[in-house]
Amino acid sequence: MLKGDKTLKYENVNGVMLSLRVDGRNSSPKSRQFTISYSSNNEERKSNWSIISLLVAVLANIVFLIYVRINLTILVVIVTVVSFIVFFWVTHSVQSETLLVIPTVGIQSSVQYVVGREDNFVPWTKIDDIIINEAIKLNRVLYFLTLLVKVNSDYEPVKLIPLFKYTKPRLLMLESIYKEIQDLLTEQAIGAGDTGD
Repeated sequence: MLKGDKTLKYENVNGVMLSLRVDGRNSSPKSRQFTISYSSNNEERKSNWSIISLLVAVLANIVFLIYVRINLTILVVIVTVVSFIVFFWVTHSVQSETLLVIPTVGIQSSVQYVVGREDNFVPWTKIDDIIINEAIKLNRVLYFLTLLVKVNSDYEPVKLIPLFKYTKPRLLMLESIYKEIQDLLTEQAIGAGDTGD
């Protein structure tokens, strides 16, 4: 059964506190689950400011509509646009990202939104390696944990799948995840080498 091995707290590249929870199972097959989520204090503060700013915007629009006479068509367009923006904001707010590694089975990455969840599974036989990749965005260097997946194509032999791309953890957090996953990969490679002899 999975048990909580450890929980670490770090800031992400934007200065928001993240918590990394590592759950593991040491029986056969050995597995690890890495969950990066926003810390509760920051999330409450963030959600309070979001709600306050939304209420201020709605009140400002009501005052604007009272003092400025506009026709019904413009009002319908404004309400429709604001509805789409609120809907997009609610459905695309990321709560946490999870990476489940089960040797000989595969790796599953999950993104938990306020409403819904998105999963991506890669079978173990398709995994080539896992690396820490760096990307330059404007004046910042961002680091991503990247899964190298074998593709049956001569043009593109390996596909890159970035992990934890929404929470954007710092390099220190990514290195701790990377070390544990590499241990699982090398243990499995050594175990497969022993059974083949």
